[in-house]
Amino acid sequence: MQFLLFVGANNTLAAEEVSVQIKKATQISPNVYRFEMDSVDEAKKIAEKLGSSIKLAVLLEGVSPDAKSVAKQIKAKNFSLSLLGMVKENTNKLHQEVKDNLERGRFIIPKDEFGVSPVITRKHKVDEFFLDAANNQVWQTVWAHNFMHWIKKDRHMPHVDPQAGMLPPKIARSMVNLVPLSPEGKLLIDPFCGSGRVLVEAAELGYQIGGTDIVANQAQDTLENLQSLNFSGQIEVLDATHLSDKFHNVDAIVTEPFLGKSKFRPDEIRYIVPGLEKLYLGCLKDWLNVLKPGGFIVMVFPWFNDGKKEYKTSEIIDGKLKLSYNPLKRGILYSRPDADVKREIVILQKQ
Repeated sequence: MQFLLFVGANNTLAAEEVSVQIKKATQISPNVYRFEMDSVDEAKKIAEKLGSSIKLAVLLEGVSPDAKSVAKQIKAKNFSLSLLGMVKENTNKLHQEVKDNLERGRFIIPKDEFGVSPVITRKHKVDEFFLDAANNQVWQTVWAHNFMHWIKKDRHMPHVDPQAGMLPPKIARSMVNLVPLSPEGKLLIDPFCGSGRVLVEAAELGYQIGGTDIVANQAQDTLENLQSLNFSGQIEVLDATHLSDKFHNVDAIVTEPFLGKSKFRPDEIRYIVPGLEKLYLGCLKDWLNVLKPGGFIVMVFPWFNDGKKEYKTSEIIDGKLKLSYNPLKRGILYSRPDADVKREIVILQKQ
């Protein structure tokens, strides 16, 4: 069976996440991927797993993109039609033609080529279709992400501090999915766990989890956030450069480390960067004693620019650490809007 996966336009990790989790997916537009799976349930399972996924559509074999054929597929009271690859095409006439072939029905005009919002499809039980006239194909939405669950994790856990620069849940999920492992029976650690965003997503995927933070209150926040979702793990108050004091035989480390103070002047950057590089180097050296052979690290490295020079803290990998880690992927960029610091996500594998 063939499927279309629609991913969030704001998730810059989508392409990497899809390439790791759906090996043979092909990108057909900036936010749409095509792939094959044996069943709708199997495709839904992978869509549910991804942080970048917004909705999933299945190819309706033998259905052509004309009004009469599409009308026969509509079972719900509400329906919506979008034209694949045609961003500003007006679909009012097409919607009316389909409605004229129905005894009853109400159409909802999509706001763009990605169809109606998942909020609407879930609340109003909409039969949604994507028409591809060029290839004589019709696709029907079979899954949309559970926006309420993501909102709960973003805003309504016991400890949420928007000012702390926490990773959005969907970005945290995508980062965990950059680890090329099946989660069952695997141990994943976040040595800078903060309020536990990464660990919540890892636990939901089925990993065994553990975390550390040098600030006791942060470690407690992580523990309570996990407990609010009925998850548990080994959470320690510990310096990340001494992770080996508490953890061994770890399959993966996924983390956004301390990125430096939140407010700084451009002329301070050249003094900030060496301290961060020393911290990251100390961590990566210690983590060699933590990871299993072949274990993975997915880690954020900040980039700074003082107007004269760009400082990439990930360049520490190019020294002696190259003898210990194999860089699988570099240059995956994620930045919050108006951020002073760019975030580069790097995937490493212990040799």
